[in-house]
Amino acid sequence: MIKPLSVIATTIAMFAALTMTATPAVAAGSCSIIVPAKVQIDRPYKVITATLGSDCAASSEVYASWDVVHTWYGWNNLFIFDAKESSSLDFYDWEHVGTYDVRPSSAWDADYNELTQNTRTMVVKYTTWSYTASSRAGNAVYINALIKNWSSNDLVRGSGRTVYLQRYIGGVWQNMLARTANSTGQFTVGFIQPKVYQYRLVATETSTAWSGNSASTTR
Repeated sequence: MIKPLSVIATTIAMFAALTMTATPAVAAGSCSIIVPAKVQIDRPYKVITATLGSDCAASSEVYASWDVVHTWYGWNNLFIFDAKESSSLDFYDWEHVGTYDVRPSSAWDADYNELTQNTRTMVVKYTTWSYTASSRAGNAVYINALIKNWSSNDLVRGSGRTVYLQRYIGGVWQNMLARTANSTGQFTVGFIQPKVYQYRLVATETSTAWSGNSASTTR
């Protein structure tokens, strides 16, 4: 039996009304991790701590975890947040330094809805220490340098490190010269300078060690 047009029109109107008043889908929440972008290894054992972003609490997060993966070595560990605001990893100086990707693993809210997670990167390298001593003889200034850095085998001399001698002038530090530290992490330079200035050393960054500035010395 063919329904009258009035009945069909009423049915369409009722369907449209139901569609318009239907509850929209709830957008998934998010949960982000905050990690140090630059990690300095300056001892045999280091604790690396991560915290949660404010969006996690806003999304009623109850569990979240991230994989921590070395881009070359394949070392894998986890930051796990289970009813806590921070999570830590134990890092030993014999482990691989370099870039670690912090990748989403899993996260959900109080209703077991999955939360969107972010990705971060940490660069882990050894700490560098630069030391300087100076002396003057008339117009001649002498700068003595010593470079050390942590390694997979305790504290060592910075053999072969490129080091800049800088002078503070005009409100900024300016490079004067560059030298390569010898096998004991040392070098000495002398130059003629009648005026008194502040000097410092800057050991440049390497693939395994961060750069390191010395305290200033005035001569």
